[in-house]
Amino acid sequence: MRRIVGTLAVLVPLAACQSEGQIQYQTNIDDFAQAPNNEVDILWVVDNSGSMAEEQQTLADGFVSFADQLDESGTVFQLGVTTTTVDYSADDLGVLIGDPPYLTNDDDYVAEFAQRAIVGVDGSDMEKGLESATMVLSPLLTAPGAANEGFVRPEAQLLVIFVSDEDDCFDGGALMGQEASTCNSRTQDLTPVQDLVQQLYDVKDGDKDLVSIGSIIGTQSSACDTQHLGKRYLQATHTMGGLVGDICQSDWSGVLGDLGLNATGIHTKFQLSQAAQVGTLDVTVDETKVTEDPANGWTYDADTWWLEFHGDGVPPRGSTISVKYTVDPGKLEPATSTATQ
Repeated sequence: MRRIVGTLAVLVPLAACQSEGQIQYQTNIDDFAQAPNNEVDILWVVDNSGSMAEEQQTLADGFVSFADQLDESGTVFQLGVTTTTVDYSADDLGVLIGDPPYLTNDDDYVAEFAQRAIVGVDGSDMEKGLESATMVLSPLLTAPGAANEGFVRPEAQLLVIFVSDEDDCFDGGALMGQEASTCNSRTQDLTPVQDLVQQLYDVKDGDKDLVSIGSIIGTQSSACDTQHLGKRYLQATHTMGGLVGDICQSDWSGVLGDLGLNATGIHTKFQLSQAAQVGTLDVTVDETKVTEDPANGWTYDADTWWLEFHGDGVPPRGSTISVKYTVDPGKLEPATSTATQ
Protein backbone atom coordinates (compact mmCIF):
# COMPACT_ATOMS: atom_id res chain seq x y z
CA MET A 1 0.00 0.00 0.00
CA ARG A 2 2.58 2.66 0.66
CA ARG A 3 2.89 2.94 -1.32
CA ILE A 4 0.54 3.23 -1.78
CA VAL A 5 -1.62 3.26 -4.19
CA GLY A 6 -2.88 0.06 -5.32
CA THR A 7 -0.62 -2.78 -4.60
CA LEU A 8 -2.48 -6.05 -4.65
CA ALA A 9 -1.20 -8.29 -1.88
CA VAL A 10 -1.68 -12.04 -1.89
CA LEU A 11 -0.32 -13.78 1.17
CA VAL A 12 0.87 -17.37 0.87
CA PRO A 13 1.70 -19.01 4.21
CA LEU A 14 4.29 -21.77 4.19
CA ALA A 15 4.21 -24.28 7.01
CA ALA A 16 7.79 -25.47 6.61
CA CYS A 17 10.02 -25.36 9.65
CA GLN A 18 13.73 -25.47 10.16
CA SER A 19 15.40 -26.60 13.35
CA GLU A 20 18.32 -25.09 15.13
CA GLY A 21 19.14 -27.06 18.23
CA GLN A 22 15.88 -27.57 20.07
CA ILE A 23 14.17 -24.45 18.62
CA GLN A 24 11.77 -24.69 15.69
CA TYR A 25 11.61 -21.62 13.44
CA GLN A 26 8.72 -21.19 11.01
CA THR A 27 9.47 -19.99 7.49
CA ASN A 28 6.92 -17.82 5.74
CA ILE A 29 6.48 -16.54 2.19
CA ASP A 30 4.48 -13.41 1.35
CA ASP A 31 3.66 -12.73 -2.29
CA PHE A 32 2.60 -9.31 -3.57
CA ALA A 33 1.74 -8.02 -7.03
CA GLN A 34 2.40 -4.47 -8.21
CA ALA A 35 -0.94 -3.29 -9.60
CA PRO A 36 -1.18 -3.17 -13.41
CA ASN A 37 -4.04 -0.67 -13.22
CA ASN A 38 -2.89 2.88 -14.01
CA GLU A 39 -6.07 4.65 -12.84
CA VAL A 40 -5.90 6.69 -9.65
CA ASP A 41 -8.10 9.27 -7.93
CA ILE A 42 -6.04 11.75 -5.90
CA LEU A 43 -7.46 13.97 -3.16
CA TRP A 44 -5.33 16.80 -1.76
CA VAL A 45 -6.43 18.10 1.65
CA VAL A 46 -4.73 21.48 2.16
CA ASP A 47 -4.75 23.40 5.44
CA ASN A 48 -6.37 26.82 4.93
CA SER A 49 -5.72 28.27 8.40
CA GLY A 50 -3.95 31.57 8.99
CA SER A 51 -0.38 30.24 9.12
CA MET A 52 -0.36 28.37 5.80
CA ALA A 53 0.29 31.01 3.11
CA GLU A 54 3.95 30.13 2.58
CA GLU A 55 3.32 26.38 2.63
CA GLN A 56 0.54 26.64 0.06
CA GLN A 57 2.88 28.51 -2.26
CA THR A 58 5.60 25.91 -1.73
CA LEU A 59 3.12 23.20 -2.69
CA ALA A 60 2.09 25.07 -5.83
CA ASP A 61 5.72 25.70 -6.81
CA GLY A 62 6.84 22.11 -6.28
CA PHE A 63 3.85 20.37 -7.82
CA VAL A 64 5.60 19.92 -11.15
CA SER A 65 7.73 17.16 -9.55
CA PHE A 66 4.52 15.32 -8.69
CA ALA A 67 3.11 15.92 -12.17
CA ASP A 68 6.27 14.62 -13.89
CA GLN A 69 5.72 11.19 -12.34
CA LEU A 70 2.14 11.10 -13.56
CA ASP A 71 3.11 12.13 -17.09
CA GLU A 72 6.05 9.75 -17.41
CA SER A 73 4.02 6.76 -16.24
CA GLY A 74 0.95 7.43 -18.36
CA THR A 75 -1.25 7.41 -15.28
CA VAL A 76 -4.94 8.13 -15.89
CA PHE A 77 -5.81 10.33 -12.95
CA GLN A 78 -8.46 12.52 -11.38
CA LEU A 79 -7.20 15.24 -9.07
CA GLY A 80 -9.33 17.02 -6.47
CA VAL A 81 -8.62 19.61 -3.76
CA THR A 82 -10.35 20.36 -0.47
CA THR A 83 -9.36 22.12 2.78
CA THR A 84 -9.07 21.24 6.46
CA THR A 85 -12.02 23.46 7.39
CA VAL A 86 -15.21 21.60 8.33
CA ASP A 87 -18.17 23.96 8.77
CA TYR A 88 -21.17 21.78 9.51
CA SER A 89 -23.57 24.59 8.56
CA ALA A 90 -22.01 25.35 5.17
CA ASP A 91 -23.94 24.52 2.00
CA ASP A 92 -20.73 23.43 0.27
CA LEU A 93 -19.54 21.12 3.06
CA GLY A 94 -17.41 18.38 1.48
CA VAL A 95 -17.64 19.82 -2.04
CA LEU A 96 -14.41 19.77 -4.04
CA ILE A 97 -12.86 23.15 -4.85
CA GLY A 98 -13.14 24.53 -8.38
CA ASP A 99 -15.09 24.10 -11.57
CA PRO A 100 -14.87 21.43 -12.80
CA PRO A 101 -14.67 19.81 -9.34
CA TYR A 102 -11.62 17.72 -10.29
CA LEU A 103 -8.84 17.84 -12.89
CA THR A 104 -7.81 15.12 -15.35
CA ASN A 105 -5.08 14.40 -17.89
CA ASP A 106 -7.04 16.44 -20.44
CA ASP A 107 -6.76 19.65 -18.42
CA ASP A 108 -3.87 22.07 -18.06
CA TYR A 109 -3.69 20.49 -14.66
CA VAL A 110 -0.28 21.71 -13.48
CA ALA A 111 -1.28 25.35 -13.81
CA GLU A 112 -4.80 24.77 -12.56
CA PHE A 113 -3.66 22.77 -9.54
CA ALA A 114 -1.21 25.54 -8.64
CA GLN A 115 -4.17 27.91 -8.47
CA ARG A 116 -6.33 25.52 -6.47
CA ALA A 117 -3.53 24.79 -4.00
CA ILE A 118 -3.67 28.42 -2.87
CA VAL A 119 -6.80 27.80 -0.82
CA GLY A 120 -6.43 30.92 1.31
CA VAL A 121 -5.77 31.45 4.99
CA ASP A 122 -9.18 32.38 6.36
CA GLY A 123 -10.20 28.85 7.32
CA SER A 124 -10.82 27.32 10.74
CA ASP A 125 -7.95 27.00 13.21
CA MET A 126 -9.43 23.64 14.25
CA GLU A 127 -7.97 21.75 11.30
CA LYS A 128 -10.00 18.62 10.50
CA GLY A 129 -8.18 17.15 7.53
CA LEU A 130 -9.15 13.54 8.13
CA GLU A 131 -12.79 14.45 8.62
CA SER A 132 -12.78 16.64 5.53
CA ALA A 133 -11.40 13.77 3.44
CA THR A 134 -14.07 11.33 4.60
CA MET A 135 -16.78 13.86 3.77
CA VAL A 136 -15.47 14.53 0.25
CA LEU A 137 -15.26 10.79 -0.43
CA SER A 138 -18.56 9.82 1.17
CA PRO A 139 -21.26 8.17 -0.98
CA LEU A 140 -23.50 11.13 -0.15
CA LEU A 141 -21.25 13.42 -2.23
CA THR A 142 -19.86 11.01 -4.84
CA ALA A 143 -23.17 9.37 -5.83
CA PRO A 144 -24.81 10.12 -9.20
CA GLY A 145 -26.14 13.65 -9.20
CA ALA A 146 -24.10 14.71 -6.14
CA ALA A 147 -21.52 17.51 -6.10
CA ASN A 148 -18.49 15.21 -6.36
CA GLU A 149 -20.09 12.71 -8.74
CA GLY A 150 -17.55 10.63 -10.64
CA PHE A 151 -14.55 11.50 -8.49
CA VAL A 152 -14.30 8.02 -6.97
CA ARG A 153 -14.10 5.53 -9.84
CA PRO A 154 -14.92 1.91 -8.94
CA GLU A 155 -11.73 0.36 -10.37
CA ALA A 156 -9.33 3.20 -9.67
CA GLN A 157 -6.90 3.38 -6.81
CA LEU A 158 -7.32 6.14 -4.23
CA LEU A 159 -4.56 8.35 -2.81
CA VAL A 160 -5.27 11.01 -0.16
CA ILE A 161 -2.54 13.55 0.65
CA PHE A 162 -2.70 15.84 3.70
CA VAL A 163 -0.80 19.13 3.92
CA SER A 164 -0.98 20.86 7.32
CA ASP A 165 1.18 22.56 9.92
CA GLU A 166 -1.18 21.48 12.73
CA ASP A 167 -2.43 18.14 13.99
CA ASP A 168 -5.79 16.73 12.92
CA CYS A 169 -8.85 17.61 15.04
CA PHE A 170 -11.53 15.24 13.68
CA ASP A 171 -14.13 15.56 16.45
CA GLY A 172 -17.42 14.96 14.62
CA GLY A 173 -18.71 18.17 16.20
CA ALA A 174 -17.89 17.20 19.80
CA LEU A 175 -15.79 20.34 20.33
CA MET A 176 -18.07 22.73 18.47
CA GLY A 177 -17.86 26.25 19.92
CA GLN A 178 -14.69 25.50 21.87
CA GLU A 179 -11.27 27.08 21.52
CA ALA A 180 -8.82 25.47 19.06
CA SER A 181 -6.58 24.51 21.98
CA THR A 182 -9.14 21.90 23.05
CA CYS A 183 -8.02 19.80 20.09
CA ASN A 184 -4.91 19.09 22.14
CA SER A 185 -6.34 19.22 25.65
CA ARG A 186 -9.42 17.07 24.99
CA THR A 187 -8.05 14.39 22.70
CA GLN A 188 -10.44 11.90 24.27
CA ASP A 189 -13.25 13.67 22.39
CA LEU A 190 -11.60 13.16 19.00
CA THR A 191 -12.59 10.31 16.72
CA PRO A 192 -10.01 7.48 17.04
CA VAL A 193 -7.54 7.45 14.18
CA GLN A 194 -8.15 3.76 13.57
CA ASP A 195 -11.84 4.53 12.92
CA LEU A 196 -10.84 7.18 10.39
CA VAL A 197 -8.49 4.79 8.63
CA GLN A 198 -11.33 2.29 8.36
CA GLN A 199 -13.59 4.95 6.86
CA LEU A 200 -11.03 5.55 4.15
CA TYR A 201 -10.79 1.81 3.46
CA ASP A 202 -14.59 1.65 3.32
CA VAL A 203 -14.52 4.02 0.33
CA LYS A 204 -13.15 1.01 -1.57
CA ASP A 205 -15.40 -1.54 0.17
CA GLY A 206 -12.65 -2.45 2.61
CA ASP A 207 -10.05 -3.29 -0.04
CA LYS A 208 -6.92 -1.97 1.68
CA ASP A 209 -4.81 -2.49 -1.43
CA LEU A 210 -6.74 0.21 -3.28
CA VAL A 211 -6.31 2.99 -0.69
CA SER A 212 -3.24 4.85 0.51
CA ILE A 213 -2.39 8.20 2.07
CA GLY A 214 0.55 10.57 2.40
CA SER A 215 1.24 13.57 4.60
CA ILE A 216 3.32 16.72 4.44
CA ILE A 217 3.17 17.80 8.07
CA GLY A 218 5.08 18.74 11.18
CA THR A 219 7.40 15.93 12.26
CA GLN A 220 9.62 15.41 15.28
CA SER A 221 12.59 16.53 13.20
CA SER A 222 10.94 19.68 11.83
CA ALA A 223 13.11 22.74 12.32
CA CYS A 224 10.64 25.60 11.80
CA ASP A 225 8.73 27.32 14.60
CA THR A 226 5.35 27.61 12.89
CA GLN A 227 4.40 23.94 12.80
CA HIS A 228 3.04 21.50 15.37
CA LEU A 229 3.62 17.76 15.40
CA GLY A 230 0.94 16.05 13.32
CA LYS A 231 0.57 13.02 15.59
CA ARG A 232 -2.78 11.84 14.25
CA TYR A 233 -1.73 12.31 10.62
CA LEU A 234 1.46 10.40 11.40
CA GLN A 235 -0.46 7.56 13.00
CA ALA A 236 -2.86 7.28 10.07
CA THR A 237 -0.08 7.50 7.50
CA HIS A 238 2.13 4.91 9.18
CA THR A 239 -0.83 2.57 9.75
CA MET A 240 -1.56 2.64 6.02
CA GLY A 241 2.08 2.47 4.97
CA GLY A 242 2.13 6.01 3.62
CA LEU A 243 4.85 8.56 2.96
CA VAL A 244 5.56 11.39 5.41
CA GLY A 245 7.20 14.63 4.29
CA ASP A 246 8.51 17.46 6.51
CA ILE A 247 6.45 20.62 6.01
CA CYS A 248 9.40 22.74 7.15
CA GLN A 249 11.48 21.95 4.07
CA SER A 250 11.86 24.98 1.82
CA ASP A 251 11.73 22.83 -1.33
CA TRP A 252 9.13 20.08 -1.60
CA SER A 253 10.17 18.77 -5.00
CA GLY A 254 11.71 15.63 -3.48
CA VAL A 255 8.75 14.54 -1.38
CA LEU A 256 6.30 15.56 -4.10
CA GLY A 257 8.22 13.43 -6.58
CA ASP A 258 7.97 10.47 -4.21
CA LEU A 259 4.25 11.09 -3.71
CA GLY A 260 3.88 11.31 -7.47
CA LEU A 261 5.45 7.87 -7.80
CA ASN A 262 2.90 6.57 -5.31
CA ALA A 263 0.15 8.18 -7.32
CA THR A 264 1.12 6.21 -10.40
CA GLY A 265 -0.02 3.05 -8.66
CA ILE A 266 3.52 1.90 -7.92
CA HIS A 267 3.87 0.83 -4.29
CA THR A 268 7.24 1.09 -2.63
CA LYS A 269 6.20 -0.38 0.75
CA PHE A 270 4.63 -3.74 1.57
CA GLN A 271 3.69 -4.98 5.03
CA LEU A 272 4.56 -8.58 5.80
CA SER A 273 1.92 -10.89 7.24
CA GLN A 274 4.20 -11.88 10.12
CA ALA A 275 7.30 -10.47 11.81
CA ALA A 276 10.53 -11.41 10.06
CA GLN A 277 13.78 -12.08 11.86
CA VAL A 278 16.28 -9.49 10.70
CA GLY A 279 18.86 -10.97 8.36
CA THR A 280 16.63 -13.79 7.09
CA LEU A 281 14.71 -12.00 4.33
CA ASP A 282 15.07 -13.26 0.76
CA VAL A 283 13.39 -10.80 -1.63
CA THR A 284 12.76 -11.35 -5.33
CA VAL A 285 10.97 -9.33 -7.99
CA ASP A 286 9.79 -11.42 -10.94
CA GLU A 287 12.11 -14.15 -9.62
CA THR A 288 15.16 -11.84 -9.69
CA LYS A 289 16.86 -11.38 -6.33
CA VAL A 290 16.88 -7.85 -4.88
CA THR A 291 19.53 -7.05 -2.27
CA GLU A 292 19.15 -5.13 0.97
CA ASP A 293 20.25 -1.61 0.07
CA PRO A 294 18.82 1.74 1.27
CA ALA A 295 19.75 3.38 -2.03
CA ASN A 296 18.71 0.91 -4.74
CA GLY A 297 17.31 -2.12 -2.97
CA TRP A 298 15.13 -2.67 0.08
CA THR A 299 15.06 -2.06 3.82
CA TYR A 300 12.94 -3.67 6.53
CA ASP A 301 11.40 -2.14 9.64
CA ALA A 302 11.28 -4.91 12.24
CA ASP A 303 8.82 -2.99 14.43
CA THR A 304 6.13 -2.21 11.86
CA TRP A 305 6.82 -5.17 9.50
CA TRP A 306 7.04 -2.85 6.46
CA LEU A 307 9.40 -3.81 3.64
CA GLU A 308 10.36 -0.71 1.64
CA PHE A 309 11.99 -0.56 -1.80
CA HIS A 310 14.27 2.29 -2.87
CA GLY A 311 15.62 3.80 -6.07
CA ASP A 312 16.23 1.32 -8.88
CA GLY A 313 14.96 -1.45 -6.61
CA VAL A 314 11.31 -0.29 -6.75
CA PRO A 315 9.30 -3.07 -8.47
CA PRO A 316 7.79 -1.98 -11.81
CA ARG A 317 4.10 -1.95 -12.61
CA GLY A 318 2.64 -5.43 -12.98
CA SER A 319 5.57 -7.20 -11.33
CA THR A 320 5.37 -9.92 -8.67
CA ILE A 321 7.23 -9.59 -5.38
CA SER A 322 8.05 -12.60 -3.22
CA VAL A 323 9.45 -12.33 0.30
CA LYS A 324 10.69 -15.43 2.12
CA TYR A 325 11.78 -15.10 5.73
CA THR A 326 12.08 -16.75 9.11
CA VAL A 327 9.28 -15.72 11.45
CA ASP A 328 10.14 -13.91 14.68
CA PRO A 329 7.88 -15.68 17.22
CA GLY A 330 8.34 -12.91 19.78
CA LYS A 331 6.44 -10.29 17.78
CA LEU A 332 2.74 -11.03 17.44
CA GLU A 333 1.50 -7.64 16.23
CA PRO A 334 3.16 -4.86 14.22
CA ALA A 335 3.69 -1.52 15.89
CA THR A 336 1.54 1.37 14.65
CA SER A 337 4.25 3.90 15.30
CA THR A 338 3.66 7.63 15.38
CA ALA A 339 7.36 8.28 15.04
CA THR A 340 8.53 10.27 12.07
CA GLN A 341 10.29 8.90 9.04
